[in-house]
Amino acid sequence: MKKPFTLVELLIAMSVLSVFLLGLMQFYTTTEDVMSAGASRTEMFERARIAMDMMANDLTCVYYSQTDKNMIPFESTGSSFKVATVRPEKLQTSAKTSIIGAQYSWNSGSRKLTYASDGKDVFSVKDASFGGAETLVEGVTDFSVTATPASGLPETVLIRMELVDGKTLKRLEANAGSEAAILKNANKREFRRLVVIDRGQRKIKE
Repeated sequence: MKKPFTLVELLIAMSVLSVFLLGLMQFYTTTEDVMSAGASRTEMFERARIAMDMMANDLTCVYYSQTDKNMIPFESTGSSFKVATVRPEKLQTSAKTSIIGAQYSWNSGSRKLTYASDGKDVFSVKDASFGGAETLVEGVTDFSVTATPASGLPETVLIRMELVDGKTLKRLEANAGSEAAILKNANKREFRRLVVIDRGQRKIKE
């Protein structure tokens, strides 16, 4: 007949098992946090990629007239820009119908980068009528556009955008009153895109 376990032995066994389970739970929690943070960063990169690709495409396809000196194809205020761009999906028999005005604006208060367009054969952003702006990307804590040269059709446009990750964005939406504290320790990332514009504008000047 086997000797039964004593109370002390049972307590020791339970203590060892508790320590093991505690360590296992800690490992699981850490792994879950790492995976969650990774997914949040991936989502942030995806938001930045979509916005940057769209802006870069509109800038690369800017419409530039070498004969119409009154046509203004690009205009920037530093935190927003307008561009007269060619949208291939709108191409028809008349080339004019493919030109639209696109406007990208950053609202620091709502941390949103918005997009609006005017598709009425717009040749100059001065003549465009932008309305019904839609949110392109959320969680934008900083945004700037630097064009070189600053006037006329630029040869290069540097877009800089700072985003917070998905977890921080959810915290901001849930706790609007403590934005400063949340953003102070937020997981942010700065994204940059340099767009080169070549429409023969340099040769025209020379």
